[in-house]
Amino acid sequence: MTMSKPPPRKTKRPSPVRRKAWGHGHERHEEIVTAAKRLFMSEGYEAVTTRQLAQEVGLSQTGLYVYFKSKEEILAEIRLSAFGRLAARFREITERPHGATLLKRLLVGYLEFALDNADEYQLMFMVTHASLKQQPDKRFDRPATGQPVSMQPILIFRDQMAKLVESGVLRRVDATAATQMLWGALHGLATLLITHPQFPWVERRLLLDTLVDTLNKGLTKAP
Repeated sequence: MTMSKPPPRKTKRPSPVRRKAWGHGHERHEEIVTAAKRLFMSEGYEAVTTRQLAQEVGLSQTGLYVYFKSKEEILAEIRLSAFGRLAARFREITERPHGATLLKRLLVGYLEFALDNADEYQLMFMVTHASLKQQPDKRFDRPATGQPVSMQPILIFRDQMAKLVESGVLRRVDATAATQMLWGALHGLATLLITHPQFPWVERRLLLDTLVDTLNKGLTKAP
């Protein structure tokens, strides 16, 4: 699911703030994460240094290490937070009455999350680093509960697909294979819309509805 990193976005960013006094730990933590996200997107993840991050939030480099040991640790927090919110979005969708509309709601939920959180989405899937590859065991033969946060969204999706197949709403397909196929289609379009906004796309709602309807109808069992 990981793609090559997106080209850095050249945006004007605020001047580094003055060095701050101690005593605002939780606020400082959030400031560092927010500044890192901004720099990762504007300068490119690989180009950003911890010294630069420290200057951005008014800390010494040593002071930054009180909160995060490395920029990789900051990126990991941004990613895990985003995966957690996507999992929460799926759980919210599945709490509503199940039925023939569930798959469509999951598909729409994924696309809305990706496009509403474009920066985080790129950091979730389109930044690669050796440390990010050293993840806990990832297996699709286990339910979402207890799995790494980065795996929970797709496994929640898969678990719901399996229930829809079992209940006869969807055609008899392998739930894991179908989930990975759907995920690839959704991710592909979301990534293109985020990274190539100048392409002459048709009206966005028409494009998204066409993809969702095509995927949904292709798997829904004929009456």
